[in-house]
Amino acid sequence: MLKVGHRGAKAYAPENTLSSFRKALTMGVDMVEFDVRISKDKYPIVVHANHLRRLTQQFVRVNKLTLEQIKKLKVKKTETIPTLGEVLRVIDNKIGLNIELKEKGSAQIVVQTLRDLGVNFENVMIASNHPSELAMVENLEPSIVTALVFRSGNAFNIWFILDFLAILFLPFTKYYISWVFKRSGADYLNINHHFLDAKKVALFKKRGIRIFAWTVNSQKKIDYLKSLGIEGIITNYPDRL
Repeated sequence: MLKVGHRGAKAYAPENTLSSFRKALTMGVDMVEFDVRISKDKYPIVVHANHLRRLTQQFVRVNKLTLEQIKKLKVKKTETIPTLGEVLRVIDNKIGLNIELKEKGSAQIVVQTLRDLGVNFENVMIASNHPSELAMVENLEPSIVTALVFRSGNAFNIWFILDFLAILFLPFTKYYISWVFKRSGADYLNINHHFLDAKKVALFKKRGIRIFAWTVNSQKKIDYLKSLGIEGIITNYPDRL
């Protein structure tokens, strides 16, 4: 089972910052998970939300700012928001990458950046809740594994009501998730740990679905999911794995 640091090592350093990724490296993670959005001038930026108020106290959006403008913002008064290239240089092919594409139209930019920086594609998983982005990744670089990110309000936006009902009628959830995963064409399923229990994991395994669970922070839940034999756990606390 792979130990995956969520946004670096979020519990110990500001999320998705270079210090967070450096901290994750010291904690012996197998992978780091992080998010990518695209700036106004088409640079891949490592940040979770498009709106930056929570991180920077500024009422601005990533897709409305240039890279130069983004770099002037501060996280926790000392950190800057990194580009994908900066994160790749810190990781330097030492561990795996679990890169979540947060928006449509980002796959080509991200894959080209990986090429430019000489990243070993065998160490890369690209995840998204947009199946069209995963298909683009597969076309550009078939050696990169892909993962569908499943959550309520998945990328199949027309199926939003079904996603909601799947949560309400939990006995049927595992079948619905399996169906959505098959439609996506992904190699892995990255899923909120609240959806998982022994019966669901057993069904997923029977159907050849490999699972990464996020974001698992309690020691009790970490130990439980480890006992089910899933492929990876994404956590803010890598030292608990």
